[in-house]
Amino acid sequence: MAAAASAAMDCSNSFCEKDLADGYLLRYKLNGADNTITMELTYSGGDVWLGIAVSDTGSMVGSEAVIGSSSSMPQKYLLKAPTLPTESAIELMWPEEQTLIDASCEFVNGQTVMKFTKALKEDNEIEITMGDNTFLWAYGNSPTIDYHVTRSSFILNLEAAEQTKDGTTFPTPSISPPAATPFPSVTAPVASSSQSSEGETETNPIKIGDDICVTGYIMDTYCIELGYLLDDPSTDPLKEPEKHSFHCLLDVPVCYNSGFNVLGPKDKEGRHCLGFRLDSKDAVLTAGRAAGSRFGSSTHYTCNTCNGDASKPVSGYRATVKGTVKELGDGKEGVNGQPLLTNIQLLDASVECGAPFPPSVCEYEGIDNVESEPEVSVDNVESEPEEPCPLDFCVPLLDGQLAYTVNEADGTVTMEVRHDGDAWLALGFNDGSQMMAGSDAVIGSTDTGKPQKYRLLTISPVVDSAIQLMPPEQQTLKNASIEYKDGQTLMRFTKIMNEPGEIPISMGDNDFLWAYGMSPTIGYHGPNRQPIVVNLSSGSSEVGQVPNMSAWLAHGICAFVAWGVLAPAAVQSALMRALFRGNLWFQIHQYFNSLAFVLTIASFAIAVAFTQKEGSQHFTNNHEKMGLAMFIMVALQVLGGGLRPHVPAPGEEKTTVRKGWEIGHRVLGITLLACGFWQMYAGIQLYAIKYSGVGSSEEERAVTTAYWVWIAFDCALLVIGGVYFKFLRSTVEQSDEKERRSTSDVAVDQVDA
Repeated sequence: MAAAASAAMDCSNSFCEKDLADGYLLRYKLNGADNTITMELTYSGGDVWLGIAVSDTGSMVGSEAVIGSSSSMPQKYLLKAPTLPTESAIELMWPEEQTLIDASCEFVNGQTVMKFTKALKEDNEIEITMGDNTFLWAYGNSPTIDYHVTRSSFILNLEAAEQTKDGTTFPTPSISPPAATPFPSVTAPVASSSQSSEGETETNPIKIGDDICVTGYIMDTYCIELGYLLDDPSTDPLKEPEKHSFHCLLDVPVCYNSGFNVLGPKDKEGRHCLGFRLDSKDAVLTAGRAAGSRFGSSTHYTCNTCNGDASKPVSGYRATVKGTVKELGDGKEGVNGQPLLTNIQLLDASVECGAPFPPSVCEYEGIDNVESEPEVSVDNVESEPEEPCPLDFCVPLLDGQLAYTVNEADGTVTMEVRHDGDAWLALGFNDGSQMMAGSDAVIGSTDTGKPQKYRLLTISPVVDSAIQLMPPEQQTLKNASIEYKDGQTLMRFTKIMNEPGEIPISMGDNDFLWAYGMSPTIGYHGPNRQPIVVNLSSGSSEVGQVPNMSAWLAHGICAFVAWGVLAPAAVQSALMRALFRGNLWFQIHQYFNSLAFVLTIASFAIAVAFTQKEGSQHFTNNHEKMGLAMFIMVALQVLGGGLRPHVPAPGEEKTTVRKGWEIGHRVLGITLLACGFWQMYAGIQLYAIKYSGVGSSEEERAVTTAYWVWIAFDCALLVIGGVYFKFLRSTVEQSDEKERRSTSDVAVDQVDA
């Protein structure tokens, strides 16, 4: 309620007041003459920045604010996102939009006071109406605009504050808090009993005074209510608490001042329940800062208040919490509906409680927990029961399934992959590139016995070039087995999630590579492969896309135009020179070879750049080695063409150097063409391996067939040019020589006469 007196107050003749928080007061006055509102915010807690915003959704994002401090005059800002850094969260409006009147902010007598007058309606801005308006307020902990210490929202109805034309006054405007946003995840016990479906009272296991011991992630109330992590807006705090940085949890006042929860286990949707509230902020700060790393990280903001060394985590604070139930909660969904623990003690997460998480905290459904009648289909046909998942989570794969359970006690994950058919199976672990090269994998077949760990080296249909068995000291799989039974191949193993020198498996998103063969003999998988992103914490998954497809397609197109079109045409122009008069054939030969060289450079550069980008080794397979050899040879060919010996004058014999150059030029040119034809075919194969059959195995065959038809056409023209036109050219040259000699004889006869 407003802080005005009970008597009616006209907010158009004098200021009305609203207490925003302890020591934070809003005074406002409507100016009917020019349709503006004057606002005055006073904070008694020190020299800080102040802010007030109007919102059309109740959310910070998209709101428009006035922010000021004793070191920065009040100005209008757009609020973009509640995130780090400040530059990403707010944006200063354009100069023409800075329309505040009499704006000031000063620190006087221990108080920060910000004043301004603003138009109620402005172009392309949120209008302040005479009805309900949603406002947001906040303040910081210094004059430097940064994270707010605390913030909230309220609804202010200005209709009652409007003054009529005859000067009649109206009652104080109504002020009420906005409706709370419900939490879709969990509910909590509201009392010590509930009603069963038979009408009997069931005692709730959680009672005031109970001693509780639970292990779970620690999460601040602010991020829970926000619905995403403050420093990672794409992450749901209840789905992936392991991504929550120690910095956000322990450094940021708005987070740690909001209070803490120890989260419970995951529900069927993969979201942790809200668990227990913790009544001691200091206990969490002390234990958390000792558990977190103070060193920088490439993935998260640095925790400036933490004092752990580099071996300590930078995100995902888990702890074993002991305490006594102080309150049962208010019976509503959300944080305040959860039991509150007092006498808090936080221990390392490795400390076991000896009892499971109290189920009633996460599974209690309220007093209306009445069993509903089972649904019956209209045609009363029973559907076939779905096969239960053998482990905690199941993820669909291409022609298969992955099931897994995370064993948090020893930091391992148990996995089971199955495929309909008798084949070798492989599950790879990738660093995020979703590329085969550089990944780790578990591969098994009924031919070789138990599954083992391999290093994936390069993309190649030759098995020995593509994979390498890890040394014995790295073969740490437990309970590894593979069998073919009832038409399915089933591979099981338990793997340590974080092993030295290997790609780690995290509780968040993981890039896995799935493949299977045509038979139990480990060989080329063909199109039977699939990259997939799996979140171990939630069980969610999505098919990954192998990156850089466009780049490698451009690499292939450049190579094909150079060595499938331009280079053969350049050679054909030389062989078929009898069809051309003058130097036209030479110009075609020169220009086409030059363009082919430019495209070869482009193709080579793309290959080198994206091999480096994907973290693969250079020049390891035959295609890459041939590409390097061709690049060197074509450079020498172009250089040799530029430094060629001159063509002898008519009637002169070719020099030995010229004859040697012509032989070398032709041999190197034919060699390059032959290498280019093989190189392009090998490239089509590698592209098909890399991107699962260029769409499909049928498409791969179609592309390969079209390629060889084109190369056959090229070769036919080269043969025709090399045989027929060579012969024709000799005939033409002989005729020209006879004509020249005849002309010479006539001239001699004329001289003699």
